[in-house]
Amino acid sequence: MIFLLILILMIFLANLPWMTSNFMLLFPAKKSLPIIILEVLLYFLIFRLITYALEWTMIGSVHNQDWQFYAALLSLFIVSSAPGFVVKVLWK
Repeated sequence: MIFLLILILMIFLANLPWMTSNFMLLFPAKKSLPIIILEVLLYFLIFRLITYALEWTMIGSVHNQDWQFYAALLSLFIVSSAPGFVVKVLWK
């Protein structure tokens, strides 16, 4: 069950930059593609902090991960933002 909630959180955070007109939901800004990419990366960091905290509270320790784990997770995060990209850019 927790895996499903983490997956839904990842899809939500990955698509949030494409669906809002404010930078990080707080600052009104005209969003261009570099700003949206920066926002996707910042939401990835927020997602990783949340999952780090969940792992710490559920297991009691956090497993060491090499760069391959983070590269695969970032790739999955970027791919999961594809629906927002399609709606914002291709259907516009």
